[in-house]
Amino acid sequence: MEILGLVDVPLYLLLCLAATVLIYIYGTWNYNYFKKQGIPGPAPTCCIGNTGPNFGHDLYAWSKRYGGVFGIFLGRTPTYIIADLEILKEVMVKSFDNFRNRMIFSSPYPLNLAVSFLEDAAWKRVRNTITPSFTGVKLKRMCGAINDCARTLTKNFSNNMEKNAGVNIKQYFGAFSMDAICQTAFGIKIDSQTDFNHPFVVHAKTLLRPSKLALACLALSDAIPALEPVFNKLSLGIFPRKPVAFFETITGEMMKQRRNDKTHHQEGTDFLQMMMDASIEEGKDDKSADGQTVKHSIRHLSTDEIVAQCIVFFIAGYETTASTLTFISYNLAMNPDVQEKAYNEVKEMLGNEEPNYDNIGKLKYLDNVITETLRLYPPAYVIDRTVSETTQIKGLTFSKGQNVFIPVMAIHRNPELYDDPESFKPERFEDQDKTIAFQAFGFGPRACIGMRLALVEVKVALVNVLRAVKFDRMPDTPEVLTFAQNPTILETDKDIILKVSPRC
Repeated sequence: MEILGLVDVPLYLLLCLAATVLIYIYGTWNYNYFKKQGIPGPAPTCCIGNTGPNFGHDLYAWSKRYGGVFGIFLGRTPTYIIADLEILKEVMVKSFDNFRNRMIFSSPYPLNLAVSFLEDAAWKRVRNTITPSFTGVKLKRMCGAINDCARTLTKNFSNNMEKNAGVNIKQYFGAFSMDAICQTAFGIKIDSQTDFNHPFVVHAKTLLRPSKLALACLALSDAIPALEPVFNKLSLGIFPRKPVAFFETITGEMMKQRRNDKTHHQEGTDFLQMMMDASIEEGKDDKSADGQTVKHSIRHLSTDEIVAQCIVFFIAGYETTASTLTFISYNLAMNPDVQEKAYNEVKEMLGNEEPNYDNIGKLKYLDNVITETLRLYPPAYVIDRTVSETTQIKGLTFSKGQNVFIPVMAIHRNPELYDDPESFKPERFEDQDKTIAFQAFGFGPRACIGMRLALVEVKVALVNVLRAVKFDRMPDTPEVLTFAQNPTILETDKDIILKVSPRC
């Protein structure tokens, strides 16, 4: 084809040029969204926006540069980043009904029925149904199983004390977390420290480690949302179909076995049984005053809903608990005075008592150590919300369907909120209450429902371990931790290796 009668250009080149221009226009047409409102933010890339393999840590860096309110793009979708506490009070508490939902990730059935992924009335019904499973009475029942796992953890540490090369702390706490979750969620005893091929261990690690291909597909679906169901169909979503199917099958089989065997599990001591106890069948028929039959239908959890809650309980509880304990041990090794103070408190307040739901409440300093660790190293270091109806807060317009990200680490390390924020100072929480400036478990009605159980597991583990061993840094233990490119959970890019010594 001739252009202006001068240059003969092949048609395919013109078509490629036209396609490139159209793609560029499509991929950038709304990238002035925040600029028009005078809201700062990093420059997006065509179609991709600001998403990338290091997204969570980018949010932290951007927050330090752009402040408490700025905008980014997930693919082509404008998204607010909010670290301003006054706005967060509106988003997470005062105007919660308008920010009650989270971002929708395409998840395989029945995982999409889990409380973490549900919205609106469905979320409220399931949340209200499972909340009683985390009362003090229920947590007391779980302490025996948690102590059993903690004793195994302590034994494993004791068997490997004085190793010249040190020990990989995450492996040990990961094994404890796996064992504790299996017992508290499913009532199953495993020893993941030695049985690496146990089906629970194998499938859990697959479930909790999305492949690079899955992460790439997630980024691509941000740019082209129509691709998301295709990727999910091909099992290229964040949660692979195979491990989900494993937990679906085994949970279903256990439920069937328990329903057929009425002599066991009469009083729930694990999450699965408590879900089954909460799942009340349809009530009996009654006669009304005029002789008509009245059916009393009681809303309960279906079998698939129970399966979904158990799977997400496992996902949410395993990695986060292991990471928290790993970071705590690192902080104790780097601060021997803190470690000794925590140990002395355990010795003084508990003596030789087995830690339980009631007596661990006496360990105020240990609680400060845990809180300060979660401030510095929050496992879930990014939280999200979705706008249900267009609203305005402090001059900002939040449009229906728009996403809001909360950069937890940026809030936790804000010098305006925490004095000397990069330093580990457990004493700061003796005088500083946990407010909305502390987001390790979220905040408001949609905060982590398993928070109390997680803290019980961490405290019980630490009491058992600190009584027997102490942690010391190795010559190559880093002064400052650096982190891996994981968009879902905070983890170091290199294993934390510490020396484990007997406590004399």
